[in-house]
Amino acid sequence: MKRVLLLIVLIGLLVIVEITCFEWIPRREGEELLFFPSGKFLQGITLGFDNLFADFIWIEAGVYFGGHRMTDRKYPYLYHILDVLTDLDSRFLPAYTIGSILLSDDVKRIDLSMKLLNKGMLKNPDSWEIPFLKGFIHYLFTKNYREASKWFLISSMKENAPDMTFKFATWTLIAGEGVDVALKLWLRFYNISKSELMKEKAIKGISKVLSDQAFRFKEDRGYSPRSLWEMVEENYIPFIPRIDIGEFVLKEDKIIIE
Repeated sequence: MKRVLLLIVLIGLLVIVEITCFEWIPRREGEELLFFPSGKFLQGITLGFDNLFADFIWIEAGVYFGGHRMTDRKYPYLYHILDVLTDLDSRFLPAYTIGSILLSDDVKRIDLSMKLLNKGMLKNPDSWEIPFLKGFIHYLFTKNYREASKWFLISSMKENAPDMTFKFATWTLIAGEGVDVALKLWLRFYNISKSELMKEKAIKGISKVLSDQAFRFKEDRGYSPRSLWEMVEENYIPFIPRIDIGEFVLKEDKIIIE
């Protein structure tokens, strides 16, 4: 009996939200505007069922986006909806990740996309997905490869981050700054790092740059380079990196430290 009463209450609340929060008012041109209250207002009427209402708003956000995508392709309230949703459920990752892509690509508002992702990082400091999306948006939309590489690297340092995050960091750094700057920045990162984990990341970054250039050498010339010195002589790398524990060398198509 209690469960039935609870269900009735929830349905009633959803009806109230639908009526009060999703009021559609036609304009002269036949367009529709969405008037949506703040997250604080919604928290006052959800009776503790914030996550449930966040799911409901996510569905409504899809309806809102889909409706405008099929008509005028204008989404003036999309950020506001996502902001309210994440006020209710700050750990709703799709709202940050998918939402930031929609804001960047469809709404053409990189600033709002970054604002949403910054909120997501503040609320979810352990998430690798959110900083990765920041890097992805810089890579794809702003073409700021150094900034993209920074966020990919931050993403790669999160627990459970996949290997692709680190690969993206190296690729974008080379794309934006070139091999010379990429190697120097990784060396700098190694020298200033006090954490062994960070030093390992730097070594991995240097090795990735060298192995990528060795692969490029092989593609261009049809055979593998015999050594890193040969890659220097043929202008595939500017110098051979050295760190306090040894020198990078190429042996049997693998980068190692001696």
